[in-house]
Amino acid sequence: MVVVPAAGDVAAMHRVEPRIMSASENSRPLYSSRVPILGNDVLRSWMDRVRKLGVPSVWLTSSPGDETVAGSVLAGFARQGVERLLVIKLKSYAELDLADLLRFHCEKRNPVTEAQNARGRLGVSLLDHLALRTAGEKHEHPGAAPDSRLTPYQFNGYTKSILSAKGRQELVRDALTGACAIRPLGTEIREQVWIGEGVKLADSVRVIGPTYIGARSIVHAGATIGPFASIEPDCVVDCGTTVERSSVLPYTYLAPGLLIRGELADGGYLEKLSWGAIADLEPAGLGSRIHRIKERRQAFSKTATEVFLRARDSARSLALPPTASQPWVQVRL
Repeated sequence: MVVVPAAGDVAAMHRVEPRIMSASENSRPLYSSRVPILGNDVLRSWMDRVRKLGVPSVWLTSSPGDETVAGSVLAGFARQGVERLLVIKLKSYAELDLADLLRFHCEKRNPVTEAQNARGRLGVSLLDHLALRTAGEKHEHPGAAPDSRLTPYQFNGYTKSILSAKGRQELVRDALTGACAIRPLGTEIREQVWIGEGVKLADSVRVIGPTYIGARSIVHAGATIGPFASIEPDCVVDCGTTVERSSVLPYTYLAPGLLIRGELADGGYLEKLSWGAIADLEPAGLGSRIHRIKERRQAFSKTATEVFLRARDSARSLALPPTASQPWVQVRL
């Protein structure tokens, strides 16, 4: 089961006044967990790991900001005869060996085993039948609060948060330099410079590796991209703008002559990675969201809702309890 935080899709925009906000004023991310990273979909990477366990399908749902799963839903799985449930909350990229997690869970005989690293829980847990049934009786997710009696699975491998702008940029940096398993989705036209399909670069554009420019993006004359820059699919960088050590999320337009350094740009919003302040660029015409419906439908990453609808035709029905308010769809791997 994969739970996608319901933070909106790639085109989600904040409704705020044009001003600079601190991170404490705006804790909600500018982007969702489904936004591509160097053209890659983190949800698909998790599904690939699940597939290696020999699991034929996964259940997908969205969840409110607290990312909890209702106990009644878990009890519904128990009533269907599910003996063991793997829950993945889509909030991090982790190169986690799920087979090793399963082995640990069985050896320790925990009703619930949660994966964690030095910074806390990774949002990955295994629940046995008893834990699922108990969750229904208590109307809560058994992993909602730490239990000192349970032995957590300590993961010391590579992991990064994908709901944090800073964590996301660190993942981009590591992927561009080969420090993690993710690789840019595109063609390496020269050392540490990757571009996706349909990219258009003006002759005078300067590209400094390591850098990624995603599919169908356009970079105009005199712009400089890199080093350690990620321009995700369907973006436009106008004349003379520099993007360095920064990420530009899909469907973003950046006006001429900007210096984007150590920041994350998402439509008309710009987040400073070092201290989390967010600026609204749109009132001054410095940045905006590109609205292209047809290209949106062809874009790399579908929103969770679109995945649910597409999978519905091939989905096998599961009788979840009437109290389950979220949509659930089974996706075959």
